[in-house]
Amino acid sequence: MAGRRIGRVRQAAGLAVWLAGALTCAAPAFADNAGRPMTFEWGKVFGDTPAIFADGDFTPETPDALRAFLARSAYTPDTRIYLNSLGGDLTAGMEVGRIIRETHLNTGVARNRRDPAQPGLVDIYATSQVYPGYCISACTLAFLGGVARHVEVGATYAVHQVAMNCVDKRKAREQYPYVVLPTVTYCPDLPQALSMVQAASGAVVEYVRSMGADPIFLTEMSKADPSKLNPLSEEQLNAYRINFTLHSDSWSYETDKNGQFFLRHSQGDEWKEDRVEFFCDRTRGPRLFMWIVHDTRRSTGRADPHHIVDLASHGLTVYWQVDQPLPDGSPDIRSLALEPYEVIDPPTVTEYDNVKVTVDVSQRFLDVLASAKTFQIVTTEPEDDSKLGFNLIELNLDRDKISGIERSCK
Repeated sequence: MAGRRIGRVRQAAGLAVWLAGALTCAAPAFADNAGRPMTFEWGKVFGDTPAIFADGDFTPETPDALRAFLARSAYTPDTRIYLNSLGGDLTAGMEVGRIIRETHLNTGVARNRRDPAQPGLVDIYATSQVYPGYCISACTLAFLGGVARHVEVGATYAVHQVAMNCVDKRKAREQYPYVVLPTVTYCPDLPQALSMVQAASGAVVEYVRSMGADPIFLTEMSKADPSKLNPLSEEQLNAYRINFTLHSDSWSYETDKNGQFFLRHSQGDEWKEDRVEFFCDRTRGPRLFMWIVHDTRRSTGRADPHHIVDLASHGLTVYWQVDQPLPDGSPDIRSLALEPYEVIDPPTVTEYDNVKVTVDVSQRFLDVLASAKTFQIVTTEPEDDSKLGFNLIELNLDRDKISGIERSCK
């Protein structure tokens, strides 16, 4: 038991030093970006798909550099940022990860040009125009900020133990008793080290957990000393949820920042996600509303959101399938055109070029939901020459949860 406890203290101490920035990184000898502050630039992959390439070390200035880059860039929530870094300042790495998550970017590990020391290196996917890169040390945490994350084939995602770059104060004073060393970083004493351990280990573990990865992967650090690397295998990357693709099809009760209770349904992957929320507006009733966001990236390519809004402004129709089939065994599918007064907020285009609309869940609408098995809302006006309306949302209903949010709104 004591041995296990000592091991945990040593590991936490390593995290504390890492957080303090006193980290020495075992950089591959042939890496051509070692010691260079991180830069950001646009490139294209798979022909003409825009992507961001981040190359170099994490420094305290890196988060502000990324914010400035994004502020002057046109990007979408599914844009991928490729990291190629040997590490650097851990605090900066976590802050970059938070920025990536806030802006809904995806992450990869690659570079957009061949390393001069590896002239024979080929494209990761033959025509992708990206080449294997490194994500080491602080980079491994920044990488976790991606909504969807994938370490490309041939790329290196590696962790290692850390080393403390400091001078023992007692020994320094014995050797130089009359010399002031103002630029020297002295090693912390035991109380300071314990305080660093508690703060740093908690911060790193909480960060990893908040990004949806398994903090147990931090134990992989102890398996390689500071002069070596522990590259994680694809199996480990998947097991620790470092490689991750969002896929959702679920109903859940949630509360917003004001404590407002609502019911959410989401479905999709990699932020190509349609959302529905049922919420109670007590300022006008109370009344139950349904907020719908259609992700225009759901089909191949991006649909024109303004065209969808134009179609939806001419009316919406609800289609639903009831539990019991028709006598001939075919599905019993019914429809209901929404009245103009039932569309509370007209269809509009969001900042991410999606389409949103708010619908009043009237009593006749509740009657539909009470008997429906599946449910969809389409534009009443046909799309082009297809004679079919544009499908804004289609989902399987959880009638128990809908009944629950209805009861809470009375």
